[in-house]
Amino acid sequence: MPTRSPVRDLTRPVHVDNKLFQRAISRNITLTVSVVILVALAVALIGLPVKGLISQRGDITQRQKEFAALEDANEQLQTEIQRLQTPEGIRETARKELGYLLPGEKRLALLETPALDIALPAGWPYNVVTNILAVRAAAAQKNGAQQPGSLGPLLQP
Repeated sequence: MPTRSPVRDLTRPVHVDNKLFQRAISRNITLTVSVVILVALAVALIGLPVKGLISQRGDITQRQKEFAALEDANEQLQTEIQRLQTPEGIRETARKELGYLLPGEKRLALLETPALDIALPAGWPYNVVTNILAVRAAAAQKNGAQQPGSLGPLLQP
């Protein structure tokens, strides 16, 4: 009496009525849908978290740079606070920001003279003024020395 092999039961042909899918097209469609579902599941479980991890690393690097800049600003502010708590710092700040003077000191306001714009429009009366400026510049160059109030440097490029 021959014994039945368990492998023989798995490899023997299945009757058409017992098959899960009767046609090969149905099998191919089911296989394709299963593969698509597995790929989508792999992307959802692996791809999206990795993408989030990469973006979080960039955010962390940016935040660390911002934190370092804020630490530097805090350090500078602490130095300024310590300086302002000394008598010299208080005196210097009162002079700069409030304009206080010590007894016996005088304030001299020295303002720089603003640069004159000599690009005048064409036409009367501006052409007369331009001619006057050119004559004064030529006279200043002829004398070789700049006289106070001369407009020689204004006409040079």
